[in-house]
Formats: sequence, structure tokens, C-alpha cells
Amino acid sequence: MHLENLTDVKVKLTPKGKGIFAGRNFCKGETVVVGRRVMILPERTNHSFQFDFDLHIELDEPARLINHSCDPNTGVRNNKFGAYDFVALVDILEGHEITWDYETTEYVSIAIPKCGCESPNCRLKTRGFKFLPVDIKKKYGPFIADYLKNPGSSTNEDFHEFVNFSGDRYSPTILQ
Repeated sequence: MHLENLTDVKVKLTPKGKGIFAGRNFCKGETVVVGRRVMILPERTNHSFQFDFDLHIELDEPARLINHSCDPNTGVRNNKFGAYDFVALVDILEGHEITWDYETTEYVSIAIPKCGCESPNCRLKTRGFKFLPVDIKKKYGPFIADYLKNPGSSTNEDFHEFVNFSGDRYSPTILQ
């Protein structure tokens, strides 16, 4: 565990197990947690993060403890540590749980077949980026795993017509 990651976030028990909570207020666009790759895994697991179509990794804590939500307050961005940063999609108040959408890194998800996020926008199950409706993909803008931004992916054709990956950070509903 990298202690510098825990200065602004706290680990707490939730009904889903451990979760990460804001130890201070975060502004939209601010990096909340910096994930670091611990190891490359030989195959996917319920707790791995997909980093490419055929690459699954384990992240350090606190990144690996961030729970899923179909209406998350952070999105992912590839970082220099071969892992993901979790970036605030909205302002996050101190004490609120930090969440991300597992389907923004998993092409096909096996982690939680029945969603328990209890968000008003809950999709009831997570199946992976491959199955997300285009409007939800658009909502995240650039805050998805880089490998999912590959224009060669036939599941992303409509998505790539809308989202500009040249470094512009925007989304029709989150970061404008």
C-alpha cells in the first residue's frame, strides 16, 4: 500500500466490503487516487483490472478497493505507473464514497454479474464496455481505459464519431 495515496482518502467498511472515501473535498477534474501496478496476472480474476485486450493487472491499495457504481464520481485515465488514475468526474464532498464504473476498463466483465450499487441509474448488471450503450460510453468521454479507445474496435464505431481523444477532456454530461 502506498501511504501517499491515503492522505486524502480513507478506507472504510461498507456493506460491499472495504471501500474508499474522500478524506477532503475534491474538485471536478482532480486526480483522487493514483493507482500503481502491483503485478501482471496470467488471467483475469474478479479483482483484476483489464489494461489491454489480453492484459490483466493487479493494482495497489487504495485503487483496488474503489467500488463500482453505475453512476460513479470518478473515471479512469491511464497513468505512468502502468495503471489507472481515478479522476473526479464531479465535485466530491469529504466523506462520500469514491466509485468508478468497472465497465470503463473491462471489455467483458466477470466481476459483479449482479450490480448492487443502488444508484438511481443502476444497470442491474455489469457486462463490460463491449455491451454498454453508446450514450453511456459518450458520458465518460476520455475517462475510459486507453485500449478501449481503439478506433479499430467495431463495438466503438459510433463512440469514436463523437469523442475526441486528442487530449481534449469533455463529455456531454460530465466534463464540459
